[in-house]
Amino acid sequence: MVNKKMRIGFIITARMKSTRLPKKAVLKINNKEIITILIERLKKCKKIDEIIIATSTNSQDDILCKIAKREKVKCFRGSEDDVLQRLYNASKEFSLEYILNITADCPLASYDICEDIIDHYKKTDADLITTYKLPHGFFIYGIKPEALEKINEIKDDKKTEVWLRYFTDTGMFKVSDLEIPKELIRKEYRLSIDYIDDYKFFQKLFEKMGPDTHFKSTKEIINFLDKNPDIVSINSHCEEKYKKRWEKQNRMKIK
Repeated sequence: MVNKKMRIGFIITARMKSTRLPKKAVLKINNKEIITILIERLKKCKKIDEIIIATSTNSQDDILCKIAKREKVKCFRGSEDDVLQRLYNASKEFSLEYILNITADCPLASYDICEDIIDHYKKTDADLITTYKLPHGFFIYGIKPEALEKINEIKDDKKTEVWLRYFTDTGMFKVSDLEIPKELIRKEYRLSIDYIDDYKFFQKLFEKMGPDTHFKSTKEIINFLDKNPDIVSINSHCEEKYKKRWEKQNRMKIK
């Protein structure tokens, strides 16, 4: 059981390179970049010591560090393809004892569940905490840096954009899925930006719900979508396409 006061960072994994929706992290809604919307939302998290954009050393990602500076959060630059190494190195750079993580694809990630993840970690000491019962785009990971260090020692692949199997299939790590209130479980809702219709979904959501949508709670957004199925339908077909790609990339190579 973990009881001590920990230094906790929220690391946003982000790069400008995207074949499905180019430069999606800086696409704008109400004149704000997608990643800026996420940063503003995460600033509502309790118990977070740092918010960090973890991007690559490629010059195309310079803009992400400029945004980080403007928004008064940190920026870390590391491997282009090895996300696990980048996450671990960022945790070391900022002396983090625990990590919350999501990609910049999820501008409405559930800030209001951060404290629940931290409390769950203190009770379970799990290497990875998932929140998969939330709709795609709301969920957040809780990760022990020590687990990342161990994976980086045993893996034999530098392409780790999709890394879940290193936690679930090696038998070396404790993985725990956080229990989610039933009123927040909506498998049919998609709040991640990977395709143009995802972007259209967010444009319509912010148009109808208001420019302060990203300051609303998870429950408030879900309740709004419950009453507006026409918005949900804009990108509902994208989830199947996304899952097929994710499964293809969810590989694992061990030394």
